[in-house]
Amino acid sequence: MSPESVRQLSRGDQPPDTAPWAAVVRATRFGDQLSRRIADMIERGEFSVGSRLPAESELAGRFGVSRPVVREALSRLRLMGVIVSRKGSGSYVQKQSDNPLGPPDGAKFGPVTSLAQVRKCYEFRIGLEGEAAYYAAQNRTAEALRVMSDALNEMQTATARGMVGMSADFEFHIAVARASGNEFFETLMQSMRVPIEFAINLARSLSLTRPREHLLTVHAEHVVTFEAIEARDKDAARLAMRTHIENTCLRVFEGPGNRETVYGGLFQHAAPSEPDGQARSP
Repeated sequence: MSPESVRQLSRGDQPPDTAPWAAVVRATRFGDQLSRRIADMIERGEFSVGSRLPAESELAGRFGVSRPVVREALSRLRLMGVIVSRKGSGSYVQKQSDNPLGPPDGAKFGPVTSLAQVRKCYEFRIGLEGEAAYYAAQNRTAEALRVMSDALNEMQTATARGMVGMSADFEFHIAVARASGNEFFETLMQSMRVPIEFAINLARSLSLTRPREHLLTVHAEHVVTFEAIEARDKDAARLAMRTHIENTCLRVFEGPGNRETVYGGLFQHAAPSEPDGQARSP
């Protein structure tokens, strides 16, 4: 990312049509559009409750998109409770609530338009997701752990294949919120889905440009959070999640290895030295 691109973003300009920003925006937009189209088809009865959705390859050909876009769309529908995946069998339509797609549009956050907003999103998530992890350790079930574990495995597979793995990353974080047993955590996370996914996609896209050790560190932070939740260690789970999000923000805005910590610490003490809202290119 060039310095001029960073300056444009920090001023609030639209992200330039250059990698990795363009790829992040396109992936988010196409996955969202396809998930909405499939959800509309389900609502119209074209896919009935209990029926199996077509295979990824068939959906890709039907809608003229790539299979990664299909996977992202299906991930969104799973997160919203529209479909459920059965291992080795496929995705099935499940009975929907009155509001299967989460909070109403008026309560949802729109796309981020500057790096300053990306930073604010991270700052807000530190408190929100840290507490969600605390209560997840207290209230988690065996099924919640399975969902988190599946997301971890998907992230690991994506990393091995040189893929971004944004959907699996978001699935892990939303699974933690759901495991808290407090629907307010999940609802708020869903309302922030667009900016959170953008931030995750940006961070993971940058990670792919860096040494493998960096990718292993990112994955290890998720594993530490999972293990604390599994062990019902509430304080450790809170600290692990806060540390992960703090470190992710540092990696985006300062690059890897700059004041990252394994102990958490106060976020304001780790503020980058660049002008407000600017990030360093990888």
